[in-house]
Amino acid sequence: MELYLTPIFRDSNAKITYKIISPTTYSCRHSVTISWTKEQQLAYVLDIPAVSCSAQYEQVTYSAITVATVSEQQSESYISTVALFSMFSCSPKEEKIYLRLPTAWRELYKDLLEQQQLRTDAADRLTIKKFRAVIQDQVEQEETDGVVLTSRFKQRNQGNNGTSNVPGSPQKPASEGSDSLRDLWAYKASTPAFQHMLQVRNTLPVLQYRQSILSTIDKHQVTIICGETGCGKSTQIPSFILEHELSKGVPCKIFCTEPRRISAISLAQRVSEELGEGPNALGTARSLVGYAIRLESKTSQQTRLIYATVGVVLRMLESSQRLEKVTHLIIDEVHERR
Repeated sequence: MELYLTPIFRDSNAKITYKIISPTTYSCRHSVTISWTKEQQLAYVLDIPAVSCSAQYEQVTYSAITVATVSEQQSESYISTVALFSMFSCSPKEEKIYLRLPTAWRELYKDLLEQQQLRTDAADRLTIKKFRAVIQDQVEQEETDGVVLTSRFKQRNQGNNGTSNVPGSPQKPASEGSDSLRDLWAYKASTPAFQHMLQVRNTLPVLQYRQSILSTIDKHQVTIICGETGCGKSTQIPSFILEHELSKGVPCKIFCTEPRRISAISLAQRVSEELGEGPNALGTARSLVGYAIRLESKTSQQTRLIYATVGVVLRMLESSQRLEKVTHLIIDEVHERR
């Protein structure tokens, strides 16, 4: 404990105590109790294999159930690593805390992360299967009634003159504020930070397919894009759509789903940086980019591109407004969906 947990977890508001559960000649199991002197804003992970976890008020206890070690020091180190994982694995600010652990316990922490991701993916797959059936029934009903294109898809097909490309649809005037959107994008694109990052973006392989991708998206309701890892799919394609729509003065709301929380946050930060926005602008009125994950959301009324986890988008589908305000929905890493 003194070697591993205390140097990492420095907090004067915490009192940490250990208890030996089953000391024997060949094995040892410990429990650790962390008591807080004031309420903490922590999202504990309590579903940990082989460990019993209980959180009550300002106290949380972790007890090894089936895992035992050959010494008391190893047992304390094991239960300490579990406690660190439970308290900090859901915190983006402490996502690299395991790097400060010794090698053996660093690997244990990474194994716990992988097991947690597998459980989350399994739950996501069950939820997706549940809603897939509901959505499929709705699509079949719409096709039966002759309704193929949604209202948002029709708006996407409006040209610069404000008319729709869908045959038989009434012409509508250009939306108000189109000039302000064009001015906003012109300002963004003229900043030195944007121009500097543009030189880096232009080296990515996906750039040569930019016009083809945008043209295909404008003409079709569903588009599937395949590319090698690192070609720029996750960062550039959402940016292409954002730039394309704003340059025409067309209002847009783009959601890009990611299978993992860390991916959503890191990609949002990267795209915000590539658009020339400041380091602390993400999710504020100064930024066009934000992210939305479980228990945390960084968006504003100015946000046009949102990186979100699958669970967030599924909850939007359950709401009364569904995805009515979304003009583009990008399913990233679609090959991981089952």
